[in-house]
Amino acid sequence: MRPFNIKTRNLDIHGLKIGSGEEVVIALHGWLDNCNSFKPMLDGQKPEQTWYCIDFSGHGLTSWRSDDAHYYFVDYIDDVYQFIEAIGADKVHLVGHSMGAMVAGLFASCFSQMVKSVNFIEGIGCVTTPSDEVTEQLKNAVLNRARTHNKKTRIYPCKKDIYEARSKTTDLDVELISLLMERNIKAVSKGFALTTDPKLKNHSGFRFDEVQCIGAIKELIAPCQLILGNQGYVFVKQNLEKYINYYNDLSVINVEGGHHCHMQSSKECYEHIQAFMVQSGAR
Repeated sequence: MRPFNIKTRNLDIHGLKIGSGEEVVIALHGWLDNCNSFKPMLDGQKPEQTWYCIDFSGHGLTSWRSDDAHYYFVDYIDDVYQFIEAIGADKVHLVGHSMGAMVAGLFASCFSQMVKSVNFIEGIGCVTTPSDEVTEQLKNAVLNRARTHNKKTRIYPCKKDIYEARSKTTDLDVELISLLMERNIKAVSKGFALTTDPKLKNHSGFRFDEVQCIGAIKELIAPCQLILGNQGYVFVKQNLEKYINYYNDLSVINVEGGHHCHMQSSKECYEHIQAFMVQSGAR
């Protein structure tokens, strides 16, 4: 895999690229991850398509949003749109993990003419807030921003401390944690710090409710495949049960692994994704 850097109107988007085929695949990682999430699946492969695995804004090596901006989920849709325009692609395949899966789904609903297929990995639908809780959601977001505004950057004496901190929130082994976090770490004068924007941890100021989520799903025309880890997040399976009947064309695959099953059962996930893209019109 080779690095790339694409400038859009708003961002300097970094990532990893593999393949040189006419068909284009955009791979979108999960919250607080980065494009290294897809390395176990793609390293050593020779895809017939051109894969762009991007770092979302505030993650990995991609630029942060401005000081007065926040990380609204819907803004990632614009980021993907600008990226596809910047590389000159007409129609793409989308592969998304977790938050990236939700971005892929909503993008495909909004811009169906630009999407050939969507592969969800451990993510489907949206994170929603009931309509009668919208003011509480916004209030908590504002208060959280005020608390975190002047928070100092945490310095870790060694990378191992960062890996151990991440191990408390994931089922990945140390080898995969180090691969994932290596792109989220930078050396500083007294140790190491995260390159992820601290504002990513702020509460969301706005979310769709279930009715809006269903409305968006009904607009998703492209064929979709969901890959689930057999030990993945319960939340994802609950969303599947809640929304499965609203998808126009959705198939479901189960593989070994947890929420990052594409890193744990990487070869199997790659084969399922390739087969689905070929079925959906990729050469």
